[in-house]
Amino acid sequence: MNTNPSFVKRYSLVIFFVLAYALSWGSVLIFGGPFLFPLWVLLAAFIMAGLTGGLKDLLSRMFRWRVGIQWYAAAFLLPVVIALAAVSLNLLLGAHMSSASLPGPWYSIFPLFLGVMLDAPFWEETGWRGFAMPRFSANRSPLSNTVILGVILAGWHLPLALSEPGISVPYLLGAFSSAFATNWIYYNTKGSALLPMLYHTAANTIGPYFFRNFSGTEQITYYWLLVGMTLAAGIVIVLATGPSLQRRGVQAVETAPAD
Repeated sequence: MNTNPSFVKRYSLVIFFVLAYALSWGSVLIFGGPFLFPLWVLLAAFIMAGLTGGLKDLLSRMFRWRVGIQWYAAAFLLPVVIALAAVSLNLLLGAHMSSASLPGPWYSIFPLFLGVMLDAPFWEETGWRGFAMPRFSANRSPLSNTVILGVILAGWHLPLALSEPGISVPYLLGAFSSAFATNWIYYNTKGSALLPMLYHTAANTIGPYFFRNFSGTEQITYYWLLVGMTLAAGIVIVLATGPSLQRRGVQAVETAPAD
């Protein structure tokens, strides 16, 4: 049976999410666990981009690096501020931090960063911000689209959350909350998927880096605080920018080409 091109293009966003869920969740059933779980998002993005003639646009967004230097600073430093705030609050609540549990000297975080980027953010953000976000309705505000994406991302992460029973709930809340800061960067960098990749990588690097410093219930408390600080950062962004999630004067992000 032939695929109807007009149907695929019209419902490309819905089909992409269904495909990403089906491939990722299906991998859990086939392999007995979340084996290469984020890889299937990248595969779904390239399949749909190929079917809709959007490969050029997808590749452009993946490597769209010509943005203001301040957005590189935001991508790298905001996760550090969030993590340090969570650490500080945990210490104020009486937690004890062990330097012995650090995974090496502070500069060891740089090779760790590269490994983390290739582990999930590169694969995920190619799909979420490279393919999906440009196809969200321009008739809704960026904030509304962000809330919708956040719910979808939380649902997609469910198998991963269930594999971490001690932190399942904050894990899902964190997936939802992170959408606000990540989309703030996306909307202010001409629809770049690269800058959200960097933000996602920085967050996935610095959070676990400090997580190892605590043990037992103090680890759980730190994780909840990390999620709370991520949500707080999102609230501050929304209060500062409004529904547009953009600073004044920034050109609206272009949608994917109709082809």
